[in-house]
Amino acid sequence: MHRPGSHVAPPRPTRENQGRQPKKDPGAAEPLLTSRGHFPDLFRRSVLSAIFNFQSLLTVILLLICTCAYIRSLAPSLLDRNKTGLLGIFWKCARIGERKSPYVAVCCIVMAFSILFIQ
Repeated sequence: MHRPGSHVAPPRPTRENQGRQPKKDPGAAEPLLTSRGHFPDLFRRSVLSAIFNFQSLLTVILLLICTCAYIRSLAPSLLDRNKTGLLGIFWKCARIGERKSPYVAVCCIVMAFSILFIQ
């Protein structure tokens, strides 16, 4: 049945597929874009929320910096043994938190004010 406002006409029945619904592969992934070029709502809200929302991305980065600096103050050897590679990101975040602590603290205060009173 053709819905008003849709862009694609329904396929015409042929002799082979007359009266049958097309089989849907249960393991097939859903398309990233809908027919109108938008992300589906579920995908947009769950996976991409912190990536494409700039304020959420800044909040995640600030929390990562503060958490890594706190963990390094409790157990320095835990982060110091992984200075390179993928786990080196946590060591670098701890160094940023230690050396730039006044700036990080101001950013945390501004972010908290923004989240509490502006949103």
